[in-house]
This record gives sequence, structure tokens and C-alpha cells, in this order.
Amino acid sequence: MGIGAIAGTANIVLNTGKYGAPHPIDLAFMVVALVLVTLLPLRPSWGMVAYLASWLFLLGLPHPFASDMFLTHLAVFFFAGRFLPPWYAGAALLILLGTDFLALQRGVATSAAAVSEAGGVAFHVIIGLLLVPTGGMIRSSEQNRLTQAQQAEERLEELRMQISREMHDLIAYSMSQTALRAQRAAADTTYPAAARKEFAALETTAADALHELRLLLRTLRRAAPELAPDVTQGVGTSNVVTDLGAAVRAVSDDIAAAGFDVTYRCRGNISPTRSQASTLSRVAREMGANVVRHAEPNAPVTLTLRLGPEVIRLVSTNRIRVAPGDLPRSGSGVLGMRERLTAIGGELTTLTDDGSWIVTATVPVSGTRALAPGDES
Repeated sequence: MGIGAIAGTANIVLNTGKYGAPHPIDLAFMVVALVLVTLLPLRPSWGMVAYLASWLFLLGLPHPFASDMFLTHLAVFFFAGRFLPPWYAGAALLILLGTDFLALQRGVATSAAAVSEAGGVAFHVIIGLLLVPTGGMIRSSEQNRLTQAQQAEERLEELRMQISREMHDLIAYSMSQTALRAQRAAADTTYPAAARKEFAALETTAADALHELRLLLRTLRRAAPELAPDVTQGVGTSNVVTDLGAAVRAVSDDIAAAGFDVTYRCRGNISPTRSQASTLSRVAREMGANVVRHAEPNAPVTLTLRLGPEVIRLVSTNRIRVAPGDLPRSGSGVLGMRERLTAIGGELTTLTDDGSWIVTATVPVSGTRALAPGDES
């Protein structure tokens, strides 16, 4: 806006100093040009249309004084390249220069008006061919910077979400297991009193650390869900899962080692893709962590993996603990499972039925292959 105001004011001052007090009509066009070129950066498209209309209206008068908008043309050339798409800026340049030539051929403004002279037209052509590309380069440079800044911000949010998930999957699960086993050992009277005291201290330390981790995860999870990373391209630094059945069985063994009665079933002959196997293995670990935190210890737990034919489905069922557990929860487990599954086209459903907690992870069978005979668990 500053450039436009300066150009418009200088246009009035130059014409007044060179030709004396302007005619009211000429002064009106100068003021209109000043206003339009000042406001053009705010509404580039409509501002350019209004300016071109004013210019053509001026040239359509019986005795136009074309220098009324001479200097404002220079600002318009720059703004055209700076704020308008290349085709629009080029069209505006051609219209302004074309009308300059038409005005020259008609012998417009015999009072030596600058635009109607060959020198003035040549000046407009040279400056227009310089200022429009200059504005275009500035526009392109700013757009590139904005795009790079947006991409960097999105990547930062993706990294934050991925770090949060990795910490939850790899650390929170293990710490929950450690705290639970220490709690059980501290209550086991077969251990000496000193050992039970150490186990109790270990349980407290693990629980405190898990609580701090929960606070950290909430801080990291301030990104919007739509910016969550695509786990099909990066699953962290952990080992790539190639055998989903074995991975879920390992989670089942961990739950059993924590003192639960677990039944694991695996059916079907579809081999998931690497991304599906990696995602579902992480979901299985979170299911196991939830069982450890919230399940009734004396009630049965089931893990069922169904490989095909249309979907891959992982179901966890357990009785809900009547008395609240002592272990702090991370508060983001179900959300993390849902986000991971959504990223590969799957879904997560949860259901409470007569005191039982049922979690179902479903992934469509796409890009998978059938297992060889004998691979079914």
C-alpha cells in the first residue's frame, strides 16, 4: 500500500508542477488512480479490473489527458507481477501497453502529455517489462518460502506424533509390566521382607516414571489427528515385524507372564503387508498393556487374530477390573491405536458388554498374499 500511495501522490504532484492547476476532471482521475493503486494490494483482482476500467474510461473521453495516470502505471506494473497470477499479470500488461500505443496513434493529448508521446510509450514498455517480472519473482519467492515453512511445520508435527507413539508403544508398555510385576512381588509373602520392600520401592519408581511419561505424551500429542504420520512409511527404529501371528503370540505370552489366564487363537491364511503387520503388532501390544492395567486378574483373557479372507481382524476380550488398579494410565492408548489403524485404512471399535471390555482392530485385506500351506497357527 505504501508504494501505491507514493506513486499516486507523486503522480498528482508531477502533473500539477508540470502543467499547472489540473482541470477538475483530470484531478478526479488522479485522485481515483491514487485510491485504486493504494488499495490494489488488498484486492488485487478487483483492484486491477477497476484500474483498467478507469484507464479505458479516461482514454474514451473526447480530449483525454493521458498523463493523469502516468506514474500510477508504474506501481500497477509492479503490483500486477507481485499479487496476480502470471497469466493475469501478462494480460494486464498487454492491455496497458496496447492502449498506450492506441493513444499514441490517435494523437491523444496534443498538450505534450507524456503517455501520448513516443518517448513516454517506450518508457512504459521498458519499465513494464522490468517491473512485472520483478514483482512475479518476489511473488514466487514468497510462495516458495510459505510452502517450505508449511511443509516444515507439518513435518515437525508428524515427528512429534511419531515420537509420542514410539514412546508409548516401546516404553509405557514395558514400564507397566515392570510396575505390575513389582507390585505382585511386593505382595508375595514368600519373599523376604527386605526383598519385598525393594520391590515396593521399584513399583513406586516405575509408577512415578510412567506418570511423568504420561505428562510428556500429552505434551507431544498436541498435534491435530489429521497431521498424524503415515505408518506405512516409517514405524520408528524398532525391528520390522514380518510374522504378525508370532508378534501377537508374544504379547499373549507377556500377558500370561503377568499372571493372567490367556487364550490365543490365530486363524486364516492371509499374510499381511509389512505395514499392516507392523501396525497390528503395535495395536496388539497396546491391547496387552490395557489388559495388564484394567483387566480382572482372575478372569479369562482372549486374543483372537483372524487373517482373512476379506479383512484382518484382531480382537481382545477381558473382564473389567472391579477395583481400580494402582497403575497410572497413559491416557492415549486407544487414541494411538485408532490413529495407527486409520493411517492404513483400518478402524478400531471398543465395546463394553456385561462387565467385559472388547477391543476390535480391523484392516481390509489389500495388497496381501495367501500363506503357504502349514503356515496357519
